[in-house]
Amino acid sequence: MISSLVRSRQIFALAITLFVSAVTLSAAERESLKLLTIGNSFADYPLSYLPDLAKAGGKTLVLGRANPGDCTLARHAEYLAAALANPADPKGRLYKNGSVFNLPGRETVSLPEALAAQAWEIVTIQQASFDSYKPETYHPAVDQIIAAICKFAPQAEIVVQETWIYRDDHPLFQGKENMTQQKMYEGLRAAYHQLAAENGFRIIPSGDAMELARKSPRWTFVADANFDFKNPPVGKLPDESGSLWAGWSWSKPATGEPKLLLDAKHTSIAGKYLGAVVWYQVMFNADSAPASFVPRGLTAEDTADLRSHASEAVKVERLRATSTRVAK
Repeated sequence: MISSLVRSRQIFALAITLFVSAVTLSAAERESLKLLTIGNSFADYPLSYLPDLAKAGGKTLVLGRANPGDCTLARHAEYLAAALANPADPKGRLYKNGSVFNLPGRETVSLPEALAAQAWEIVTIQQASFDSYKPETYHPAVDQIIAAICKFAPQAEIVVQETWIYRDDHPLFQGKENMTQQKMYEGLRAAYHQLAAENGFRIIPSGDAMELARKSPRWTFVADANFDFKNPPVGKLPDESGSLWAGWSWSKPATGEPKLLLDAKHTSIAGKYLGAVVWYQVMFNADSAPASFVPRGLTAEDTADLRSHASEAVKVERLRATSTRVAK
């Protein structure tokens, strides 16, 4: 009886080992990639440094972007419906044209045109940040987008980017919703993981990496208590050392006085680099990103620390995904 139980456990353990080995072998590191992103600025920010990392890693990257600012899944789907109803209708062309789409003489392209322009190997999707933690905003729009990808780029793998939370001084956390950074993170993480689980998609854990980094001593944001925010001296900025978010800046209006503006949504140089490393590892199936590329404004020590958080987030997500497949 006991020996039979031990034998069963040994067989199960061997099966797990073989499965994990198969997953590892099937995910050989890519040397080239054709990538299309369907998103918004939360895709563009980590993409800021992805081409630089790809070059430093000796990779070939063909990158297409369908990322209008603040674009929700519903808005993507709305323009998609117009394009499907009448491919010649300019109302269906939401996306900025570029040489990668092979449609010269046009300022904009539709989603079907963007999807058919290249033999994309990966197409990414995501929700707008302000709706990311609201699962009720995903469907049916995301289903329509997925169907379009399957129709116009059937060879592509669909991957979900898990976006990130806002900085703690964002107005969202000061309002009547009783929203907190933790609630936003838990909500968006659950929504993205549900979407991925429903369809068997991989996840780009950008949000997880931001959580790991922002809670570490080097990247913990502390508001500048010595800065006069009510009467800020023009041209002066608060100390935002360690912020993974863009933070404060002065506007440069054509007329009128400059204003001090807060961007607690988008990432700083450090945050952009962190996101790019996550994308590099997921997109190219890499265990690490090249250390040779260091963005201006960061030190080699900064980038090494950020890479450690990115790698941890990717590692944890890979283990989670593998264990989920084993359980099934």
